Amino acid sequence: MGDGIRFRFDFSLVGESNLHGGDGIGAPAFRAAMWKVDKAVQEIEKKHERGEVGFPDLPFLVKEARAIARDASALSKEYTHILVLGIGGSALGTRAVYEAVGGEAARRGMKLSVADNVDPDEFIPLLRAHPMKRTVVAAISKSGGTAETNAQLSMTIAALKKAVGPQWKEHLILITDPVKGVFRRMVVAEGLKSYLVPPNVGGRFSVLSPVGLVPLAAAGVRVERLLSGAAQMESVFLHTKGTDNPVRFAAAVYTHYLLQNPKHIQVWFTYGAGLSRVAEWWQQLWAESLGKKRKDGTSVGQTPARAVGVTDQHSQAQLYQDGPSDKVFTFVRWMKGRERGSVPDAGFAPAMTMLGGRPLRDLFDAEFEGTIGALWSAGRPIVRMEIGERNEEHVGAFLHFWEWVTAIVGECAGIDPFDQPGVEEGKKIARALMGEKGSEKRRQAFEERVAGIRRAEIRIGEDAPARKRRR
Repeated sequence: MGDGIRFRFDFSLVGESNLHGGDGIGAPAFRAAMWKVDKAVQEIEKKHERGEVGFPDLPFLVKEARAIARDASALSKEYTHILVLGIGGSALGTRAVYEAVGGEAARRGMKLSVADNVDPDEFIPLLRAHPMKRTVVAAISKSGGTAETNAQLSMTIAALKKAVGPQWKEHLILITDPVKGVFRRMVVAEGLKSYLVPPNVGGRFSVLSPVGLVPLAAAGVRVERLLSGAAQMESVFLHTKGTDNPVRFAAAVYTHYLLQNPKHIQVWFTYGAGLSRVAEWWQQLWAESLGKKRKDGTSVGQTPARAVGVTDQHSQAQLYQDGPSDKVFTFVRWMKGRERGSVPDAGFAPAMTMLGGRPLRDLFDAEFEGTIGALWSAGRPIVRMEIGERNEEHVGAFLHFWEWVTAIVGECAGIDPFDQPGVEEGKKIARALMGEKGSEKRRQAFEERVAGIRRAEIRIGEDAPARKRRR
């Protein structure tokens, strides 16, 4: 697959001839799903040509990536830390790539921290721990109207002013819309350094834009190679026909289990260090893109769940094995790991002699195969995905693969995979409760609805009525 990337996408365990219990995909159903996929790809390509969808262009922003890498090199001579302020798509992709390629132990750059929550008990200690004189801050919001990021930014600017005085502006980078929004106006008013978020790229599809590239380059990630891997996957998608095309094949499988034989949950079982962060990124991509109402008012969606092998074999596998048959499983692992080491010939219980002298990775791989085998025996549909190496090219390719699969499945489902109306409603209520101007009626209506709820609270301690001790 391509000159520089290697993947194995194994769909055998969803085939009707291989999967007992009635949940396998038969040939007619698969052909119907592939027909839907082909039509969906045509629709997305039309939107792309009209400039409405921009994520397919991101792998080719090579000049921008080189400029960002040069800027990051210059910053690293002045700063030791980079603090990212963002939430959702402004944070998850950066974390996913950074940890997937090995994190601080594998990449020499600034120390990266991502603040993606306004929990005071989390954010304030994080901010306090940063040496602000040696910290550059990247605040990310496409609109600039994200309440959480604005709150973080205000507190961070206060900390910068306290530490460096009038030079605080030199420590701050805003990554936002090219021409509009609160952050763009702030860039102009304060003369701040900024990078552009393409207007036709939403947050959860933006990791290969400056949203991810700027902090990742600062942290030592080779962002040009990240784009190179994604470009190779784009080429595979565009130039591989029929069932040899892994994007189309995967989209057909997941469309089948979303629409024809609905499985309400998709479980990602990840085997390999760093992949759990990729699963966090995928979880937002899948949930926010596919959980929608169609124009006719019917709902569609599939709950994304994460499990870490082998840990969660001991916490979740019982449910998956013997519980409801309402799930499709995706197993993801690296083809090979980095660390080597064997179990000694002694030091374990007598019944465990098969472990002696064996590489620890043999046990890890056996757990992977064993869990798949057990779920397959129970009739559960399973897709296997193996990633060639733990580096930028492969991670970039894998993320781009999933962006395409998600977009196609959403189009097949008859919804817009690129909007998020449900998320926006929650944001509006939160801003109204904080006293946003012009939202008084929304706040009043919400508080009236809440006041009508019949409470069934149980309190212990605080405000609890005094009770006489029994004798």
